[in-house]
Amino acid sequence: MLCFEVWRNGEKLTTAGVRETGVLSVILSWAGKEPDASSVAASSAGAIPGISCAVGGIEGVTLIDWCDTDQFKIGDELRVRLISSDHADPPIRSQTPPRGNPDWIRKHRPE
Repeated sequence: MLCFEVWRNGEKLTTAGVRETGVLSVILSWAGKEPDASSVAASSAGAIPGISCAVGGIEGVTLIDWCDTDQFKIGDELRVRLISSDHADPPIRSQTPPRGNPDWIRKHRPE
């Protein structure tokens, strides 16, 4: 199966993969909401405020999360490696919608 190996500073965070049809994603995002947020983030000695990385996907109709962290500092390196593997790491969360609940499916369907 196609898998995403996700690494931070040479340490593997997770290997994500779905067996059949589905979606895999790695999302690194930052949101600065205060004045001078970018300058504050760039000069932060510790974890950057407002940053997060999520590794997740969908297998069939099940939503899956493998990793969700906000612990990134200036100078950190994030690497995604595409691999072929028979095994992915177990997810930290999974959620299957109730069968036949169109409101739940509409709310959780990826755009």
